[in-house]
Amino acid sequence: MPTTDNRADQPEKVDSPSDGRQHTSAGETHEQGFWSFLQDDGEIDLRDLLRTLWRQKAIIIGTFFISVLIAGVTVFQLTPLYTADAALMIDARKTKIVDVEAVLSGISTDAGAILAEVEILRSRTLAETVVTNLGLINDPEFNGRLQPDGFWTTFMKANQIFPDEFLANFFAKKESLDLSPEQAKRKVMAGAVKSLLSNLSVAPIRRSPVIQVKFVSNNPKKAALITNTVTQLYLRDQLEAKFEATQRATRFLNDKLGDLLTKVRAAESNVDVYRRAKGLIERKGVSVDGQQMAELNSKVVLAQADRAEAEARLMQVKRLVNSGSNFDSIAEVLSSPLIQSLRRQESLVLRKASELTTEYGERHPKMINIRAEYRDLRAKIEAEVRKITKGLENQVEISRVREGTLRAALTVIQQRVVGQNRDEIKLREYEREATAARAIYSTYLNRFNETSQQSDTQSADARIISKAEIPESPTFPKKRLILLLVGVGSIFLGIVLVFVLERLDNGFRTSEQIERLTRVPSMGMVPIIRGFIKRTERVDHYVFDQPTSSVSESIRSLKTSLTLAGLDDPIKVLCITSSVPSEGKSTVASWLAQVGALSGQRALIVDCDLRRPKLHVNVNASNEKNLVEFLAGNITLEESVYVDEITGVHMIFGVQTTGNPLDILQSATMKNFVDAARQHYDFVILDSPPILAVSDAKILSHLADRTIYLVKWNATPREAVLSGLKQLLDAKVKFAGILLSMVNVKKHARYGYGDQGYYYGRYKEYYTD
Repeated sequence: MPTTDNRADQPEKVDSPSDGRQHTSAGETHEQGFWSFLQDDGEIDLRDLLRTLWRQKAIIIGTFFISVLIAGVTVFQLTPLYTADAALMIDARKTKIVDVEAVLSGISTDAGAILAEVEILRSRTLAETVVTNLGLINDPEFNGRLQPDGFWTTFMKANQIFPDEFLANFFAKKESLDLSPEQAKRKVMAGAVKSLLSNLSVAPIRRSPVIQVKFVSNNPKKAALITNTVTQLYLRDQLEAKFEATQRATRFLNDKLGDLLTKVRAAESNVDVYRRAKGLIERKGVSVDGQQMAELNSKVVLAQADRAEAEARLMQVKRLVNSGSNFDSIAEVLSSPLIQSLRRQESLVLRKASELTTEYGERHPKMINIRAEYRDLRAKIEAEVRKITKGLENQVEISRVREGTLRAALTVIQQRVVGQNRDEIKLREYEREATAARAIYSTYLNRFNETSQQSDTQSADARIISKAEIPESPTFPKKRLILLLVGVGSIFLGIVLVFVLERLDNGFRTSEQIERLTRVPSMGMVPIIRGFIKRTERVDHYVFDQPTSSVSESIRSLKTSLTLAGLDDPIKVLCITSSVPSEGKSTVASWLAQVGALSGQRALIVDCDLRRPKLHVNVNASNEKNLVEFLAGNITLEESVYVDEITGVHMIFGVQTTGNPLDILQSATMKNFVDAARQHYDFVILDSPPILAVSDAKILSHLADRTIYLVKWNATPREAVLSGLKQLLDAKVKFAGILLSMVNVKKHARYGYGDQGYYYGRYKEYYTD
């Protein structure tokens, strides 16, 4: 199958724990494969792009010729059409039914008004007037019943294929038999109007009050005539509509004024009667109760402030008294003359006591008298403070009583005001009705006077600024332009089809493609076996039987790459896995072991697929003695090994087990077995099940020195490959690389890739297969 090198933009990357490389996330591979001509730095790889287009050139050329041929045949069979156009300009005057400009039937130049005029020009009423004035009902272009017979009708009549009566009933224009002559005439008129409107184009010119009118016909003179007739009848229709509107407005306003005057008088009477009935007296726009409520509200606020201030002073005094603190900071204490006098006496006593202390002892009579005098002064001060406290308490109580009295009076006033408010609401309603009635009456009276004066000054709101001329050349079809566009479009379509086909291709085809999209090194590719394999020949012996084939050469190249990769750290145990089944793991494992055996190495293959073992089937042997039996201790290592007498390769077969294979493979016995095999053999290959099916490959990859990941050429989906790689990379597996298997070298060579697959297919004389 032909393939392309699907390169991509620099993808989202995940670090590889094995060699520092990176691989693309699975969600991006489809898009990257599609944009295969983009390099990692975002630049277009012109060579790859041209190679893709050249490879699919047949699709592009075929699309081009088919599209142009169809377009050419269609274009030259089309009837030429001619377009005549005229231009109308709308005057910038406003439309208001209650304003004098309404009488002048002015039209606003905003978008809505312009679009309204466009719809008038496209109205069925105007179109019917045009059909009647020009007699288009008798024109075959607008009356299908007058059109000549079509090709098939003429052909059948000429060759008498069917009776004339059958043709008349089959091809005749159907018409209901129960229609009256008037109804039949209206039906014909409706058809002509529909045909006229289908060819009439009316559109405003952007950001201008100009409307462009176009008509398309197969006759250039008829196109110009109909266009000019439409514009002229539109202007006449405007004048007639304006005159009728003026007459209707005058009659309407005259009738309306009488009704409005009656409503004004009734509304004003309602206001006066209701005000007298409810006693709603106002002073400067405010009611008496409202003024009283405002005054009481102010007094309540002041009383509330006085009460709060008195309570604050009382609380401060009580706090200082209870705490035994100094009372001097209290304003009432400072303003009390008695306390000030007692304070002065207290100071004199303290000073005298200080003087006597230096002369007499504590028990001296003078000292005793001084202390008694001091205690007496303190008792008087405290008694005076208590009096001040009591006075503050009385002041607080008085403030509270005053506040309560004011609030009670305010509540009474509020209740009265609420009742009056309800009455005033109704009064305001009556007043609004009277005001509105007077305003409406005044407005209509002014409009009536203006309308009466302007009834004879009507003019059209639009004018023709460009008449339609007879077109000289058809506007449809534009043959050259159509063919050019079809040609360019068909080329573009062909290119799109090429990339769609490339997009649908979701497999890997080259080593370069693998490394670009996965960031994991490629180990090369293994060709698919070409030609017929005899029943007596075994595929697993193909490398041994055909040592000079391209398949054998690819396996030897793979073995050499593994040897060079293990110069510092020899690769003795190799794990082979893939994304999905049937990608050639067991076959490649057998061939790789054979190449090792042919080079003198002791090679061992271990079939680690304990769910679907294949190795024993490939060699036509029994798997009664198998890996599970050996790990269970039922047989010895020598008993479990099968030796291929032809190639000398040692094998240990797998077997389906009822237990959990993962427990067996990650057991200490399995690890010890691999370590022992590493000592007894030069090259051990662990044939692992596919990673996306089961997780056994994660365990086996950690038992091996390196892991090879097989990808079937142009078959395994990229998402599957990247998903499997991500699982192994997350498990910290050491990769040897990715190997493309089952490569069709003949098809691969046609893609022009410069890898080894190209030479396998192009220079096949070097090989015997």
